[in-house]
Parts: sequence; structure tokens; C-alpha cells
Amino acid sequence: MTPMHGTILIARPLWPVLGRVGDLLAHRGYSVETAASWSALLAEPGRRAGLAAVLLGEYGSVAEEEEILRRFRDAGGPGVPVFLIGGQGAVRRTHRFLEAGADMVFAADLPEAAILERAQPLLAYGEMYRSAVHAGRELSDLAMRDGLTGLPDRRGFSLDLDRCAETARRIGRPLSCIVTDIDDLRSVNEKFGPEVGDSVIRQFGGVLVRVKRSYDTVARLGGDDFVWLLLGVGRDDALGAAERARRMVSGSVFNGTHAPVRVTATFGVSSLSPGEEWNAQTLVENADRALYWAKESGKNMIRVYPPGKEVADA
Repeated sequence: MTPMHGTILIARPLWPVLGRVGDLLAHRGYSVETAASWSALLAEPGRRAGLAAVLLGEYGSVAEEEEILRRFRDAGGPGVPVFLIGGQGAVRRTHRFLEAGADMVFAADLPEAAILERAQPLLAYGEMYRSAVHAGRELSDLAMRDGLTGLPDRRGFSLDLDRCAETARRIGRPLSCIVTDIDDLRSVNEKFGPEVGDSVIRQFGGVLVRVKRSYDTVARLGGDDFVWLLLGVGRDDALGAAERARRMVSGSVFNGTHAPVRVTATFGVSSLSPGEEWNAQTLVENADRALYWAKESGKNMIRVYPPGKEVADA
């Protein structure tokens, strides 16, 4: 195997499995460093460019840890996966850590090989990101941006779709796609005006960004249509991600010009698994079919295509 370069930061290595994972990564060519506390993530912002991943040992103040994660994510862009390893309490709080900025949460009693196997898709994506940066091809320059939301537009999404599909195919991991739009946005425009409608679209994109992992791609395809790519995520976990987003949208208040606005959203999900016929464009088309089916079924819900499993209707 060709050695991979970059530094793995292990912060607060309270659980023995953290050291064992670090040893496996060192054998793969990474430089492994340890720190006594999570605050090491914030001490030297300039070190971000050299980080390949962060492993965090969780056993402390959850509120403080969430704040450190948020500050770490706010200080820079994608490219550094964050893996959190802790006890059952940490696992029960997985959704909180994911919302704060962690990419994956693992139980400390998992074997180190199992943790590394599940983390591999994000490590591989991070390697591709750093290679692009070193070649002078910043991903932010490659990705076309939507003027309203600042997210990748349809052309930028096409670039990331090809990149994620190739990575998933190469490392033998699933790839999932979620397509979503706002329910009855026309009525918002008619009641409050198109400026409020645009504001809702922009804030809706912000909700998706808060729910997604740092490595996921969320793009605006046009109008109120958004798409979300999840590398290394199968159907069930993609359905769970869509449900978290659906709940957050329905529970949010979107600030209009004169009055608060509440909306709901509908989601379509599709996945590709290793060994299946691999066509990234079909993946997106199937998610779009699922979205159409959900709209026909009543909105504010999630459907998956091909049919077979879905979360409960709202």
C-alpha cells in the first residue's frame, strides 16, 4: 500500500483503542501526535493544513466539547475528518456531536480494525482533498457556487458527484444521495413576497449545512431544489440523516421581512452499494424519483427509491 501522508492528532487518549488505532495509522504512513485535551484543536489554527484526521477521546463536559468542535469547524473548511471515540454515553449523544462537527462516533469497545475500516472512506476523501490543494487546485475554486446560498451549484455538484463516486468505487464503500425541496414555497412567495422566499431558500440551505457531516456535499440545483451526497453511507443511515434534516426544518423558524415563517420539506433518498451496477447519475435520478413519490404521497416526509424501506411519515 502506498504510504499516506499527513498528521493524525489524537486528543485526550483516555480509551486504549485510540492508541491502537493510532498505531495502525502510523503503519500506513501517517505521523501520529497526541494531546492531553481537546483544546489542542484550537491552539494552532495554522496546523490545519497538515492534519489528515482528528481522533477524540470523549469523557467529559459535553457542552464544552461541543463548543470546541464548533469552533474548530468554524475556523476552516473541509478536509479534516473528526472521529470521536467514547463510552455508551457518548454513543447516546451521537446526534449532538455530529451537529457540533464530528464526522463519526464510535463506541470504545469496538476493535481498532473495525473503527479504521468504517473511517477509511473519510480518510481517503481527505487524502484526495489534500492532494488537490498541494497541486494548486483548491476545491473551492473548482466548485461553482450558487449566488444566493454560497453552496455549490449544479455544475459544482457534478464535479463532486464524479469525485465521490470514484472514491466510493475505489474503496468499496456505499454512496447515498438525498434530494429535497421546500414544501409549498409558492405560497410563501405569494403571502410574503419573493424576497422572503429567497431568504427562506437561503436559510433552508443553512439548515442542511448544519445537519450534514463536514465531508458531505450539499448543493443547490436551482429554485428550492437541493441535493446532498453522503460518501460511505448506506441506505439506512441516509434515511436517518434525512429524518434529522426533516425534523430540523419543521422545527425551525425562518426569519421573514415582517413575520417569522415556518415551512416543511420533503426528501427523496437513494443509495449505491459495493457490488451493484455503479452509475452515479442513476443514483441522483433515483433520489429525484423518491422525492416525486414523497410529494405525491403528501409532503413533509421521506421516501426511498427503489422502494423497500422508509421512515415513518410525519
